[in-house]
Amino acid sequence: MDAPPRLLHFRVSHYNEKVRWALDFKRWPHRRKALVPGFHMLTAWRKSGQTLLPVIELGGRALHDSTAIIAELERLRPDPPLYPGDPATRARALALEDWFDEEVAPDLRRLFWSTYLDRFGACARMCTDGAGPFTRIAFWASFPFTRPLFRRRIGTGAKRVGRARERLGGYFDRLESEIGPAGYLAGGSFSIADLTAAAVMTAIIRPPQFSYPLPEPWPPELVDLRGSVAERAGFRWVLDVYARHRGASYEAGSNSAA
Repeated sequence: MDAPPRLLHFRVSHYNEKVRWALDFKRWPHRRKALVPGFHMLTAWRKSGQTLLPVIELGGRALHDSTAIIAELERLRPDPPLYPGDPATRARALALEDWFDEEVAPDLRRLFWSTYLDRFGACARMCTDGAGPFTRIAFWASFPFTRPLFRRRIGTGAKRVGRARERLGGYFDRLESEIGPAGYLAGGSFSIADLTAAAVMTAIIRPPQFSYPLPEPWPPELVDLRGSVAERAGFRWVLDVYARHRGASYEAGSNSAA
């Protein structure tokens, strides 16, 4: 019997949440190993030849990129489906997945991290949540040196963060315009489009069903950012999709896994 999939992931990342959600939606028992941002790079490189997460070990292979991983999960375990059966609806769903991944997600990640990087203690608690004491100490000791790398990698300079804030309303406008009569983005049922849009928006919305709650207290800037969109229909849509479709965890050993 093949070993269960093993997911290397960041607890807080929306791209990683996409893959966790897909595994759980398909009721696929799997193992997870949470890595600490910055400390993850060597492990990711050894497994997959690149330094981004998520990475999944599946059937003797290591795959990276959330879209590619979910495509392979869908191929190997098509039921329940995330890709619509109708070709036109499927094309729409995949196009929306791509737009949220490539256009929306980088800006929302930028906004999320911008609320943490100037708050040393909050950033350390968030990045090392769930890690052991040695890792926490190492992160604290290295943070003055790794923070500039985080800034460059994510793009949290003032101009780029400002542009992300300016575009935020337009992202919600597009999301809200795509919601169909049945409450879904592509056809009459939950699909990869809904999963991706809702997961990406968790960067600032953080629904109660998100797999790993942020340590309290949140940075005031993140609280304010969330509050600035809390009255939007798209905000309520994300909460509703999570409440109806996030479901139980199928992480091996999880109390909620079947």
